[in-house]
Amino acid sequence: MAVMVPVGDARVVAVRAALEPFAWQSFTAELVCRRAVAAMDGGQALPRPRGPRNGLSLQNECAEALVEVLRACRWRSLTVDGLSRLLVGAAEAWRQERAWFDIRLGLLLDGIG
Repeated sequence: MAVMVPVGDARVVAVRAALEPFAWQSFTAELVCRRAVAAMDGGQALPRPRGPRNGLSLQNECAEALVEVLRACRWRSLTVDGLSRLLVGAAEAWRQERAWFDIRLGLLLDGIG
């Protein structure tokens, strides 16, 4: 699922600011994604899931999902704005999927689903 985000979105601005001063094209996908997730979160806590998290924090889980997105494209050829929008859109899609998973899990645990 693709989520479109506007260029002026605060998360896009934060990711761009976290990457732009550096030679980010030489970074690994993992480093780019971890910096992006940290910039997007800006200290905000992500919703706590109901089920077991297999030892990963939500930030690490999100970063791993973003790495998979970057592995599927030629991200080093993007502009910093394009990369920032891609990462924010992918993170938003991941968060929406995670929220639906938590809702479905909650229904199953409550015996409703």
